[in-house]
Order: sequence, then structure tokens, then C-alpha cells
Amino acid sequence: MADELSKEGMNPEGTGEGKADESTNNGGNTENELRAKLAELEEKYNQMMVEKAKSDRQSDKNAKEAKEWKEKYRSTQSEKEVMDAEKAEAIAQREAEFESMKKTIQIQNLTENFMDMGYSKDLAKKAATAQADNDTQTLLDIQKQFNEAQKKAWEAEFLKNRPDVNIGGTSGKAYTKEQFDAMSLIDRTKLKRENPSEYDRLMKL
Repeated sequence: MADELSKEGMNPEGTGEGKADESTNNGGNTENELRAKLAELEEKYNQMMVEKAKSDRQSDKNAKEAKEWKEKYRSTQSEKEVMDAEKAEAIAQREAEFESMKKTIQIQNLTENFMDMGYSKDLAKKAATAQADNDTQTLLDIQKQFNEAQKKAWEAEFLKNRPDVNIGGTSGKAYTKEQFDAMSLIDRTKLKRENPSEYDRLMKL
């Protein structure tokens, strides 16, 4: 009986389909899906290349037409008109170069001014460029950044050089947050015992 089922291509449950065939079909479906996806991507790529080629041809055509129009227009001009046009183009180019040079010098001068005010070289150049470009918002943001950094630097310098003071009726020295963080446990305990107000202040920083 088993031999007959085997010959007829049926499994023992009588479904008539073997597991190997089912696996093969699934594998075939997956392969077909991948092939279809690959073909779709390839088609999209080809379309993109066609559009790019069209765009390049149009750009070349526009440039060629502009050149031809200019040459044709020049051919209708008198010698004096051609010379005047060339002179005007040269003047316009010199003016553009002059404006660029003037802006460069302006930025250099402004950078030096900002550095004299305490700005770092990099920050001073950014501020100078923003001012030269009339970019008010960027300039204000840079100035705010600089002012905040200056304030922190002044506070740290003040605390560093601050003389001994009487705090809470107990003579003691004022410490910076960095000095306090660097203290050993023994030094912190001593500070808490001798100057509890200063210890509490530092703990809150």
C-alpha cells in the first residue's frame, strides 16, 4: 500500500502533495518576488538616467542658444556699440571685484574690533561676517553667547581672587566650585565643621 502511495505521488495523509514540492513552490515564489523587485528598481533607475540625459541636453541647448543669440546680437551692433558693451562688462566685473574686496577688508577690520572686545578669533570672525551681511539675528545670538561666557569667566575670576571673608560669624575663605570638587573627603569634613555656611553654599552649586 505504501508503495502504491509513493508511486502515485501522495503522502500518507492522502493530500497528494509532498512537503518537498511545497518547499520548492515557496522558494520559487520568493525568488520570483525578488526578481520582480529587482526589475522594478532597474526600471526606475533607467527612467532617472533618461530624465538626467534630457535635462543635460536641455542645459546644453540653452547654453548654445544663449551663445548664438549673443553672437547674433553682436553682429547687428556697430563696432562702437560692441566696444561700449565690452567696456560696460569690464566695468561691471571690476565693480563686483571691488565690492568683494571691500567686504573682505570690512570683515577683517570688524574681526579685529571684536577681538579687541575679548572675542575669540573664530567667534569674532563669525560676528564680523554677520554684521557685514546685515544678519542681525545671527549677530545678536553671537553677542549673547559671548556675554554669557564673559559673565561666567568674571564670576570664576572673582571667586578665585576673593579675599578671606567672615561668613555666618565664622572666619573662612570662599571657594570656587572647582576647588570644592577637588577637595578630599577629609578637607570637606573640615570645611563643614569650620565654615558650615560656605559648605552649604558650595553644596548647592
